[in-house]
Amino acid sequence: MAHSSHVILAEKLGAPGSERFIKILEAMFTPLEADVYRELFEPATSPELAERLGVEEAVMSKMLDTLVDRGMLTRGLTQFGFHKSVLAFHHESVADTAPHTGPFAIPQHVKELWADYFRNEWCHEWIIKQEKQQANGGRNLPISPSMTAIELSPDIDFDDLLPEENFKQKIIDAERRIIAPCGCRVVWGVCDHPLMTCFATFDRPRGEFYLNQPGRLLKEYTLQESLDIAREAEQSGLVHWGDCFCCSCCCENLYPLTKFGRFDLMTPNRFAAFADEDKCVGCEVCVKKCPFGAIEMKKTASGKHKAFVNLDKCKGCGVCIPSCKKNALTYKIVRPPEYITGTRPKAAGGGKPTQVVPVWGYYELK
Repeated sequence: MAHSSHVILAEKLGAPGSERFIKILEAMFTPLEADVYRELFEPATSPELAERLGVEEAVMSKMLDTLVDRGMLTRGLTQFGFHKSVLAFHHESVADTAPHTGPFAIPQHVKELWADYFRNEWCHEWIIKQEKQQANGGRNLPISPSMTAIELSPDIDFDDLLPEENFKQKIIDAERRIIAPCGCRVVWGVCDHPLMTCFATFDRPRGEFYLNQPGRLLKEYTLQESLDIAREAEQSGLVHWGDCFCCSCCCENLYPLTKFGRFDLMTPNRFAAFADEDKCVGCEVCVKKCPFGAIEMKKTASGKHKAFVNLDKCKGCGVCIPSCKKNALTYKIVRPPEYITGTRPKAAGGGKPTQVVPVWGYYELK
């Protein structure tokens, strides 16, 4: 029978009653450690935690030090903090910024518990969440256009892009280029796509906080290295979505949509791929590469089968474009800037739109 501490912690993290998730918590934390986490949804000091939980301060201090070393807590000068959702807990304590090597590496049996939870439960919840969001008039984050595909499209210049579409410029402008391994592929990956592709730590306090801490694999890269990493990810067939380069077999976003065939829940960007019939040789590589089934072969007047892009299915990911050795596929902009700018949150009192940054953990603890 599950300990009440694990049951309550699962509820606070947003997985109430999930037997699979409770098994993960039981495998990772003692009941006392779970009690500590329950108290750290708001930052607290070691003496405060010791008093609340009736534990000697020296014992609590040692426990907190160990949990920080394990990557399970963030620490300020005197305060400690945990996470506020399953997603944040997964990324901070298990996946991309968490330790993967040395004595605090996540054991294989824990990874297997996460994989079971993700593939058989969490992915269902993700679909339900997206359905509710769409029913309420919202929409998911649009797919990011491929930097490589833009470079291969003569009709599009980087000056034509909105700031949030210009990933190349984001890399160029960054003060620090810190990249982490993809948490999904680290924990439950079943593919051989590139691993160092997580840009959630890129030029942010989150990356600086974890950089060079024991066991972490995230690393600071040069400008050219960062550009090469992004291009390699795109050319390997990964879909650029926000801070992630996603595969359909592991990604916490793309896998559920692929598993249930719910690409209708995805928001396309302003771009779409177009095939040049004269250049196409009918090799069908693009058909196999497209993650969304948007490309099919159609018989032309010449009797040959050529690639045709169904614009109703195309999300604008651009994965097909660098895959074509004959340069028969290119981007075109098919939606106006208002398609993107109309969804930007407005700053209070007018002025420039505010930037939405996911709240993963605490990086400015006192």
